[in-house]
Amino acid sequence: MTRLSSPRRVPAHASVALILGGVALAACSTTQVTGSKTNADGSISANKVANTDIDCPAMMVRNGASTWQLPAGSNSTNLRYQSSLGQLARECAILGDSMTIKVGVEGRVLVGPKGTPGELAVPLRIALVQEGTQPKSVWTKFYSVPVNLPAGQTQVTFTHVEDDLTFAIPASKDLSNYVIYVGYDPQGAAASAKTAKKKPATTSEKTAAKPKPKQPPAVGPQPMAPASAQPTFAPAPNQFAPPPPPAAGSNG
Repeated sequence: MTRLSSPRRVPAHASVALILGGVALAACSTTQVTGSKTNADGSISANKVANTDIDCPAMMVRNGASTWQLPAGSNSTNLRYQSSLGQLARECAILGDSMTIKVGVEGRVLVGPKGTPGELAVPLRIALVQEGTQPKSVWTKFYSVPVNLPAGQTQVTFTHVEDDLTFAIPASKDLSNYVIYVGYDPQGAAASAKTAKKKPATTSEKTAAKPKPKQPPAVGPQPMAPASAQPTFAPAPNQFAPPPPPAAGSNG
């Protein structure tokens, strides 16, 4: 599984809040994070969660995962699609000893010379990593984000919201080294397709796939096979011999 680390920072704007607005965190509406703050370097800072002393983890784009091409490594003539990440947003809430983070991601798909309108699946991964000398993946999930490309348009903006990134808060309550990473993950798409291909068929699928036995054709009167082709049987045991011929001159 790909680990999202080594940050590439991207700016966050107030308009990203629209991605998260109107989708309240269940049972946590009174403990949402305060207004987002964008640092000079473009990162989303770790704000305090309202009514607590706990930080909401910082959020950034994984280094080298801000763009995605199909096919990979395409030039300007054989490119079908290219996608880039834009604005990010997150809201944090605490319920007991757990934190739930709602993450909003905005991206854009450009249609290349070989691209066509229709449905496109964009490979996206969101991960929560505890950074340090040995970074630890706390939570990670791959998404195949559907994007509809209308005919006649050269670019389309998409948004994706994950509203159940939930994890246990450490005993120290210190989340300063926790980072939410976002990035394109084409390896995850390949692994997901491989897993789906190897997935064993369910009983219903097997039943549906199993060919039904052919019904025997209706049988009408059949011509008798020649005697040479008929099966032969051994004589029955204890069979009586034929009666002897009558004696000469007998009147009987």
